[in-house]
Amino acid sequence: MTGFQRIFVSEANGTIPIAGALVYITDYAEEGGGDVLYSLRTDEDGLTPTVGLPAPDEGESLRPGAARPYALYGIQVMADGYYPAEYVAVPVFPGVVSLQNVTLIPLGEADAMPGAFGRTALYETPDVEALQPGGLRREDIGNENGMLTGGTR
Repeated sequence: MTGFQRIFVSEANGTIPIAGALVYITDYAEEGGGDVLYSLRTDEDGLTPTVGLPAPDEGESLRPGAARPYALYGIQVMADGYYPAEYVAVPVFPGVVSLQNVTLIPLGEADAMPGAFGRTALYETPDVEALQPGGLRREDIGNENGMLTGGTR
């Protein structure tokens, strides 16, 4: 089966689209460094083309003990004048067009972001298992919905 991904790149919380941003979609690898599947550029509206990505058959997820009903990918975004951003464990569901919003931070502004110590803003969407007892704790990654909103690496 195939799922679909499109990325919207902007600044100022989505109010200003960023044209010409370079976007890489990679295989998800827990240790990082997945293979690049797509190299895309945003248009004048800050959007990439919609691309198809392998996703598991949704019927497979109905069996007890079956795999999750989505595939995971990584997204890296770079643009001149902005700190790069990296999104890990981005879910893609079969037959669904997903829009990933990416907000880039202009160079020099990351110092005002809580937890900003590096040069790449890192955003993580953890697996369901990570949010269960013994897994990744909410306070380890940022806020109540499991998104890191202020860290860099």
